[in-house]
Amino acid sequence: MLPLHDLLEAGVSRKKLAFGLAALLVAYFVGGVSGRHDFFPWPQISTLKARLSGTKALEESRYTFESNGRLIADETKTAVPCPRQTNRTVVLLVLGQSNAANHAGQRYRSEYGARVINFFGSRCFIAASPLLGSTDTRGEYWTRLGNLLIASGKIDNVIIAPLAFSGSEVARWKRGGDLNGLLVDTARQLQGANYRVTDVLWTQGEMDYVKGTSTEA
Repeated sequence: MLPLHDLLEAGVSRKKLAFGLAALLVAYFVGGVSGRHDFFPWPQISTLKARLSGTKALEESRYTFESNGRLIADETKTAVPCPRQTNRTVVLLVLGQSNAANHAGQRYRSEYGARVINFFGSRCFIAASPLLGSTDTRGEYWTRLGNLLIASGKIDNVIIAPLAFSGSEVARWKRGGDLNGLLVDTARQLQGANYRVTDVLWTQGEMDYVKGTSTEA
């Protein structure tokens, strides 16, 4: 049998171990939620990391953003003439929050050249992650969708017009919201290029769930 003080030390060690594991689980959960939604403390940690490293990643230097965080230029993009819309052309207007934007883990590019297009600013570019018009610089799955539509043999061209903002609740998109003007402007640009939207792809809900937005709202 162990002496009393050894038993007490063993009990304290188990408590420390249990507390440490619980703290790690909480940190993991908070970090995951914070990173996914850009909540505190993820932005602050990212900023601190960038300052300590002294330099920005080389990959980031190719990007240009608007003040609202929307990606508007990428020096690697290939501009092409905008294809004419036919009855075998799909025009996708992509709206919503991070899962609709460039926040995915996998990057894609058009496997069919100028047949899968990123439409932005009344211009056409060969689609490749990240897409111009949405926030962030990671992956997205709309280009992958375009590849699959072409591969089906039923579609000749896919036009993707992205306009998705990380953390945007639905109220920001309605009339009077700060993103409504961008939506109207994008629709006008598509119309000016003689494109008729065939499908609106809307990814929404996470931020409204977090904020407790009612079903009616």
